Amino acid sequence: MPATTQQTFSQEYNLAPQTGTQVILTLTSGTINITGQDPATTLTLGTVGSTNGVAQLFTITNGSAYAEGIIQISYGSSTNPSSAECHLNFFLSGTSSAGWGQDTSGSFPNDNDTIIPQSSTYSTPFINLPVNQPTGGSPSGIDSLYQVLNLQMVFLVDKQTNGNMLFRGNTPFAAPTTNNGTQVVDFDTLHAYMEQQYVAQTGLSDFPAKGSYILRDICLQSPASEGGSILMELQSFGGTELSQLDKQSWFPAAASAPLNAQMCNWSVQPESSPSGDTFDYSCAQDLSDWMNITHQVPHIYYIHCASGHDRTGIVASSYLLINRQLTLQKAFICGTTVNKFQLTGPQFFPNPIDIDGSNKNEVDPKRSRLTLIASIYDTTVLNIYNTFHPHHQLSAIPADAIQTTPNAYVYSEYPWEES
Repeated sequence: MPATTQQTFSQEYNLAPQTGTQVILTLTSGTINITGQDPATTLTLGTVGSTNGVAQLFTITNGSAYAEGIIQISYGSSTNPSSAECHLNFFLSGTSSAGWGQDTSGSFPNDNDTIIPQSSTYSTPFINLPVNQPTGGSPSGIDSLYQVLNLQMVFLVDKQTNGNMLFRGNTPFAAPTTNNGTQVVDFDTLHAYMEQQYVAQTGLSDFPAKGSYILRDICLQSPASEGGSILMELQSFGGTELSQLDKQSWFPAAASAPLNAQMCNWSVQPESSPSGDTFDYSCAQDLSDWMNITHQVPHIYYIHCASGHDRTGIVASSYLLINRQLTLQKAFICGTTVNKFQLTGPQFFPNPIDIDGSNKNEVDPKRSRLTLIASIYDTTVLNIYNTFHPHHQLSAIPADAIQTTPNAYVYSEYPWEES
């Protein structure tokens, strides 16, 4: 789905810090526009310890419908301030009903986590961003500009008899050594997490040792809006310029240390009208073909977006449609199934019900669901299904696949367990 023209996206926001709080918003992609002022990438608002509340309307503009930023706050007293920060993903939809919500309670998080602006009660098309002081004390640890590899997100999607495997997860970065400093791919921890999940999911202990397989990392982030993260990842593979990932090619061309690793980039943007996305039916077919090739050493494919939620779910579901030739319902459910977790939220369902098997109609003891948060993601999977089945077109994802109330569904066995 290549873009034919360069589009500009914008969205108006209202930044409203709590009284006595200073807020510094810094964009890592996009431009801040305020009437009567020059465009900028930083907005400072409020004063520590002040008794006056402030608010500011501003518009973010970008060549992508997605922009990233960091909010740093200072609060307490002017002589002894405390500080914290979080990361924001701005969805430049041009409407106040974009359908995206915060992944926290809506107040400033205590864990430096990512929050996504949600639609406010305002009828005009801007999104309200209240910034409240943390209630649980100052966050601890080193702030990360990008995601840090999360064991909870690493999951074995498929294993073939030829030794090839497919894992899903989030950006495989280590935490920086200084606040928001450079991050690198944590190859050792990624290997350890894949091995740990392989053993837990299969009950086997034959996961290949480091150096005895080729790691192929498939990054699903968008250079238009997440170029900084992709470049840091590429540098871990020896690259220097994003152009080295053009045409969805592997970099480096031949596997190299560490973990005999290569990476490629299939750009997928988290937006309601994709422009410039490169992941489509042909990519899902490529991944299926690669998994079926027998090599001298196994190939392990690691698919990830930033958080390992939505875009990763698209690719996992689409792969299962083609490679395992599952029904749309089963591919979608299995492609959005992950490890057992206790998280709850708009797309986290820790206690799904088995739709089949001996545990039918009971809570699955091993797995949870991480459903796709925007309808455009569902549509992408549906379109790939219809491309693969030109004579059996469907108009919607089956209801059981997207059901979340009172519980989401999972299958009692993953496809490779049935082989």
